[in-house]
Amino acid sequence: MKLESATVVVVGALAAIFWWLRRRGLGPCDALLPPELGQSRLVYAERLFRSDGAVSITAKVDRVYRDAAGALVLVELKTRTANLAYWSDVIELSAQRVALMAQTGEVVADHGYVLTERQDGFRVGWHWVKLMTHADVIGLATRRQELLARKVNPQPICLPGMCRKCAFVHRCNPPSR
Repeated sequence: MKLESATVVVVGALAAIFWWLRRRGLGPCDALLPPELGQSRLVYAERLFRSDGAVSITAKVDRVYRDAAGALVLVELKTRTANLAYWSDVIELSAQRVALMAQTGEVVADHGYVLTERQDGFRVGWHWVKLMTHADVIGLATRRQELLARKVNPQPICLPGMCRKCAFVHRCNPPSR
């Protein structure tokens, strides 16, 4: 009987802790950082950064941790059904890196993490991603500006699913597949 009572108390305590974490937007895996970030500390959360220059990059970071070596490491939180990191995540983190380095002058790691979680808030995976170089981010932003200004023509890509979601699909006229 005492064992059953103790079990009920433990389960109740765990449920209360889980409820408290969920009320604050924290899932059960927040404490389970990738090994690299195990001894790190959170430096920025939900903060906007901006780089100035010929091409200005403005980006809002989800989380930024300072690792043991003193470098900043970007973490992007994504809610999705698939436990995957996408190319768009790499672009987003890379833009954040450019803006963060420009505004703070600090060293930002050339990689980041994408944390995926389900709709119910359960964290399902960490994904290490290599970030784009500063020049590649500026090149991509410049290309976007030129597309929007109609200075260059869009080009079809070999992934028809991407074309269906593209804002330029009518101007591009990709081949049907």
